[in-house]
Amino acid sequence: MINLDYLYNKDAAVSFFNRDCFVDKELGFSVIKRGTILPYRSKFRTHRGKDGWGFGGIVDSDNNFVRSSFVFGGAGEAYTLPTEEIRRSRRTVIYLGMFHSTWGHAITDNIRRLWFLKSDAFKSQFKRCTPVCLLCTKREIFSLKDYQNFRRLLEILGIDVDKIHTITQPTRFDKIILPDESFYLEGTRKFTEEYREAVECVRNFALKNRTPIAADKIYYFHGQNQIGEDRIAEYFKSKGYEIVSPEKLTFDEQLNILINCKSFASTLGSCSMNSVFLRDDTEAILIPRSANRFTGYQNTLNQVHPINAKYIDSSLSLFGRGQHFYCYVISERLKKFFGDKFDGYDEDDFKNFLQYVKNSISNNRVFSPETKKYYEPVLGDFLAQLHRREDLIAASAMPPDWEQNLL
Repeated sequence: MINLDYLYNKDAAVSFFNRDCFVDKELGFSVIKRGTILPYRSKFRTHRGKDGWGFGGIVDSDNNFVRSSFVFGGAGEAYTLPTEEIRRSRRTVIYLGMFHSTWGHAITDNIRRLWFLKSDAFKSQFKRCTPVCLLCTKREIFSLKDYQNFRRLLEILGIDVDKIHTITQPTRFDKIILPDESFYLEGTRKFTEEYREAVECVRNFALKNRTPIAADKIYYFHGQNQIGEDRIAEYFKSKGYEIVSPEKLTFDEQLNILINCKSFASTLGSCSMNSVFLRDDTEAILIPRSANRFTGYQNTLNQVHPINAKYIDSSLSLFGRGQHFYCYVISERLKKFFGDKFDGYDEDDFKNFLQYVKNSISNNRVFSPETKKYYEPVLGDFLAQLHRREDLIAASAMPPDWEQNLL
């Protein structure tokens, strides 16, 4: 069940949540003869001279890029190298995909082809073949050995991690076995029964090994680039929620919390995507980062098993999308959800908002008219209250024309 009653602009969101993300189809595999696997690169530039999301994946014998071989289909590009830089191998390998270091991708995109290692085709034809992967990260050091929580996820799924070979040099193989994806992009994110089975495998492990926890209401705290989230977390704490920083816990510890809790809360993103491991019909309070930013990933995960998801707007992130700061306030919608009286915004709401706007303007972030339209039910009142605090505006050293960026 999805509850949108606590959004600023429910009508703008309804069509997004009406999408059916489950696909009932039989997965298979393709064989790419004399294909080349290109390791992930982030430093290349596109043919338009702009930085790309990333580069790497599979190129077939005719130099055609296999778009689904990137971390998510259609987002990446191939790159070319002199022939002498390409290593050659007569082996047949099984391509498991590009493993991303971001946790949200780890529990979605990273495991989308693992079903194949349990399939009859693998057991009868390809059991002796080497599974291979690419690593996708902007960090200087990243390996499957370092990524302990992802290793543990693979172990729970019954995968022998030490048998997976990481491709670090462009290599042309005699054959590359490319399994279909159980979680993929087709207009929006889609999933198949194989992905649901992987999630059920993890949840069953958690149920079998669960131990009691102190609190049954949990707030997953993200923190990074989220101005004002600390106040959101403190508000939830006042309502009896335990604040959890998941990066400080092992995957087993996180699973035990998730499988036990009765109410889970988080801002949308990698933290909220852990809700896929909750028990059926558990309450999940999800706070969007910005206007219309409900994320296709989260909507898809909400459909993997029954969940009681409640979307509550408590942000004023006016400067669109992308990897930048987001701004959170204690909104009237959030207080209404908990039955609290709303007497206007606090001083810290205004301070955080001004810091967010100042950062966004200095980084040349573009304000979107669609964003203003979404925030219309609350933005005018918020700015009116802010104007009455000229002392805060002056103390924040805002540029003289700062408000013109919001009009």
